[in-house]
This record gives sequence, structure tokens and C-alpha cells, in this order.
Amino acid sequence: MAYDVSALPAYTKQDATKIIYEKIFDAIPTVKYCNIQTGVKTAETINIISSDFELQTADCAFNASGSTTLSQRVITIGKTKINGEWCEDDLETKFTSEALKKGSTYTSLTFNTQIIDNTLAKVRQKIERTIWLGNTASGDQTLKQFDGFVKIINAATIGGTYSGTSWSEANSRTVMKGIAALVVGLADVYQGGDNTDIKIFCSPAVAQAYRWKLVNDNVGFAGAYDLEKKVYIEGTNMEIVEAPGLAGTNYIYAMETSNMYVGTDMENEYEKLKIWFSDDAQKIRMVGKWKFGCQVAFPLRIVKYLGV
Repeated sequence: MAYDVSALPAYTKQDATKIIYEKIFDAIPTVKYCNIQTGVKTAETINIISSDFELQTADCAFNASGSTTLSQRVITIGKTKINGEWCEDDLETKFTSEALKKGSTYTSLTFNTQIIDNTLAKVRQKIERTIWLGNTASGDQTLKQFDGFVKIINAATIGGTYSGTSWSEANSRTVMKGIAALVVGLADVYQGGDNTDIKIFCSPAVAQAYRWKLVNDNVGFAGAYDLEKKVYIEGTNMEIVEAPGLAGTNYIYAMETSNMYVGTDMENEYEKLKIWFSDDAQKIRMVGKWKFGCQVAFPLRIVKYLGV
């Protein structure tokens, strides 16, 4: 006698208690470098004061010479939401039925922790991307939520633009040096030593190409060989910051973190999701709402490179 198992499908063990999801962001990377203005419902100003008075030879006369100028930059907020809906009955016919509660009415989300954690990670990823590449005229549903730093800076009169050298690993040291030279040329911005909060923002791929170039050229630079160390443009105190929101571009922006602003109604508001069972729909629903926008205070203190 022998077993005849030809009518049975091949066995694959499935465990409904083991559901995984991709790990992305547990925070929004660029936000930690920005000044945060809260309580913003639609738009809010960054109020700027600048006083400049002429130095004069001291004598007994009084000659007023100079002025105080008040100006503003506006953070315009994008109002964003997400809606989700699940019918837990859909899980009954698959291996996921093992995780369902007993009974025929399901009023809670079966994989609640995994779904919510992964949802928030994806939201953070999208906000990070929009902080840089956002454009309200875009046809991209994510990017059109608010204008990002790239659009805002590119539309402004800034401190300088490095161009003439296309981006590549081979050219990376030349480009970074060119950007640094423009920053150093802004006397009001670059003060040398440790007295600076200038960062060089670029995509992870751009930063890595520069790091590889340093290694290939055998430059004795700790940040190139030890990934736990910060990387600076060689010969300067300008730290290179990898901004995931710039992924897919060769854009590089040199600016002070004190010049970067984000506006929101409430910090981390996007994390406050409401989940409930709808008796009318007989489904579990989710809603999340938040407000977000960004701005720079002093465009003339910024240097950029657009990859060409």
C-alpha cells in the first residue's frame, strides 16, 4: 500500500500571526533640521527685521544715517488627509482567517499594529518627499499638497548658483568645491571655524557618489571611510546631509538650518489617526488629517546646484 497524494496541492506553511511590513521612516528626516511654527491653519508669516546703520566718525553732531526694514515670508499650508476602509470578512477565505476573532462580526482591525505603523511610515516618506519636491501645480497627488523647498528656492533670487559641471561621481569633488566656494564668497553667511549651521542637502545617491570619489582618490578623510562619521565638503566645515526627499535628483542646496521653516497646525498631527467601526457600512474606517508647509526666510543666503 502507498499514499496517493497527487490530488493535493503542494503544502506551504502559512502563519497568520506573522505579518511583516517594510521599514521606512520612524521620523521625517528633513524636519529635524527645520524651525517649526505650530498653530498654522492656512498661512503664517515669518517676520523679519533688518537694521543697518552707517558707521560715522565720532563728533558733536548728530547725523541719522541708516534704517530698520521689516519684511515677511509666508508659509502657505497644504491641508491633507488620508482615508482607509477595510472589510474584515475579506480575511475569512484566506490563511488570515486564523487571526480573526471568533464570531461573524468584526469591529476591530485584525492587523492593527502592522497596518497603522506601516501607514505612518509611508505618510512620513511622502511628507519628506513633498518638503523638497512639492509643487501645487503638479499632477502628482502627493507632491501637489504644498510647495516644497526646491520650487520655493528656484523661484527666488538667491545667493548663488553653481553650474557648468554636470553631475557624476568623477565630477563630484569639483562640484562640491564649486558650491563651497560660492558659500565662502557670501561674507554674511560663511564665518569659518565652528560658527556655522550651513548644511549641504542632497540625495543619498549624490552623497554616496562623493564619498566613493573620496575613497577612490585615496583622500584621507574619516567620513569617507567610516560611515558612522559625518561627511563634510573637504577642507570646510560644511556638513553633507542626505535628504531622502531629494532622491532621484542631482540637486544640491547649501543653506543654514536656521533659514529653514516648516509650518503645521500641531506637531506630528499626521500620527493622530482615527479608526472606528461603521455600523452603516459594516466596515472599519480610518481618517487622518494634517496641515503642513515650508518656507525659507532668507533666499539670498542660499546656494544651489541643479545637476548641470
